[in-house]
Parts: sequence; C-alpha cells; structure tokens
Amino acid sequence: MNIIHNAAGQPAGVGTLRAATSQLSAPTMSSIELVELINSVRDLDRAELRHDNFMAKIEKHPGIDALKFKGVYTGGNGQQRPCYYLPKREAELMVMSESLEVQTKVYDRLAQLEATVPDPMASLSPEHRALVTLLFESSAIKAQQAAHAAELAAQAESIKRIEANQVAAVASVQSFTALGYSLYRDLGLSKIELGKLGKKASAISKARGLTIDQVGDGRYGRVGSYHISVLDDALVEISK
Repeated sequence: MNIIHNAAGQPAGVGTLRAATSQLSAPTMSSIELVELINSVRDLDRAELRHDNFMAKIEKHPGIDALKFKGVYTGGNGQQRPCYYLPKREAELMVMSESLEVQTKVYDRLAQLEATVPDPMASLSPEHRALVTLLFESSAIKAQQAAHAAELAAQAESIKRIEANQVAAVASVQSFTALGYSLYRDLGLSKIELGKLGKKASAISKARGLTIDQVGDGRYGRVGSYHISVLDDALVEISK
C-alpha cells in the first residue's frame, strides 16, 4: 500500500484544498497510518480495526469537520482510495478511546512530524522575509483597528439603550426627561437646548403644581421627568 506524500515527506491528501495544502504549515497523520498504529498495539483479544470503520468514526465525530481533511491514497493495486489526513487535534481526538500506549504513540509521532516541518521563510531572501513580516504586522494592525471599531460600536449601542430607556420614564402618565422627549419627538436637540427645555419644563410644572419626578441617568445622575403636555408647552416657549 502506497500513501501519497508531499515534498516534506508527510502524507498529502488531494481530495480537497485544505487536505492538500495544510501539510505546508502543520503535520498530519493519515487515517491509514492511524489504523495501522492502533492495530499494532491492540490487545490480541480485540478485533482488528478496519480502515472503513475508522473513517466512519471520523465522519460521525461531533468535534471533527471531516470534509476539511478528506483526501486519497494509492492502494496496492494502484487505485486511489479515500482516506483522511488529520492534524494534531483531530488525530488525538480519534484515539482518546484507545489505550494510553496508542495515545502516546500518536503524540510522539506528531511531535516527530512537527520537528521536521520546514520553516517556510527559510528559502526567502532577506528582502522577501522583511516584506512577509511587514504584511503580518499590517494584518495585526488591521485586526486591532477592527476590534477597536467594534468596541466603539458596542459603546454607541449601549448609549442608545440608555437613551431609549429615557423615552418613557413613567409610561403610564407619559412622562419624559428632556432627552427622552427629544428622542420621542425626533427633535435632535443639542445639549444646550435640552438644558433650556428642562428648565422651562421645571418652571411650568411648578407653576401648575405638578410633581417633578426624578429618574436616574447614566451620564448626568438624577434628572427631572415631566409630563408630555408640559414639555410640549416648554418647547413652544423656548422656540419663540
């Protein structure tokens, strides 16, 4: 039985791009090799593991995306047959139910393969290595910028939630803070205008003998909440 290998001397699947190219950066063990290793140390009273059954176990494993690792090997008759080329994590998952001896042999084999993986930068000129390093650094900076943008977006969303909570401070009597009223009426009032609206609404409420409720605000502490009719009149007054 002949297993297809890549230039680095490791099995290389050709069924999918992932199975074929992953060998360049990380070692794999073929399902054929794993089955042979398992059978070599299995107790005599246990039935020999068949490769087709082992492949079925890979396909059914909930922690393995089998299609990513599918490839082929060349059998003794020269025909290509399906198999899998599993990276370290997946290979170790597949032997967790086997003996400690099997697990140790798989671990040691993968460590041996890792030691033989060539440095992809070794063949590059100093100028090309510098360019690759620059590209990686640029990618890292872009990732940091994206994370910062996501953080700002989350903060903006949090502020929107705070503002939305002020839209109706006491819904049963239609009371609003100045900011909540501006949002409710879609007025887009500035901070200065909101201050004027609040002062005028406070004066009107006191003149009418109305109670001014106090509600919590994440940025300004305690702020007044006024009946919508008071705020409507206050808006007319400050707009004159």
